Amino acid sequence: MPMVCAGSLSTGVRDIDRGTEGLCYLMGRLFEPGVECRRHHDGHCDRTGCTRITALVKFMDRNFSHQESLMDEAAYPHQDHHRREHWRIIEQLRHMRDANVCADRDRAVVREVVARWINDHVPECDRRLGNWALTRRVRDPG
Repeated sequence: MPMVCAGSLSTGVRDIDRGTEGLCYLMGRLFEPGVECRRHHDGHCDRTGCTRITALVKFMDRNFSHQESLMDEAAYPHQDHHRREHWRIIEQLRHMRDANVCADRDRAVVREVVARWINDHVPECDRRLGNWALTRRVRDPG
């Protein structure tokens, strides 16, 4: 499943959209042909502690913290579900990293997992949060 990173993922709230755009940018850059895994030894990855998956988790964690602050600020009624969805992808990526999935050799798998999640999460969760924040005037459109 290819990453769909265009206006089709817009929520209308710049704070939310910035995180989605950043994730799409990161996904594109992490898997460019010239990007080497930092775990390479003698030209071979030891397939432990994938630094690319770790980078994804760190970015997502930081982005989710911003969204969750917005949820608190907006007294968002669907916070629990939305936070569980954040937790689910973070745990899935951590599990993959701990199972020695290599984002270099297994790049299609990692891209598929993130693409499927983002294509489900943004329309289901982020747009709903965006609509709530806009209608409650917690954020301005943009």
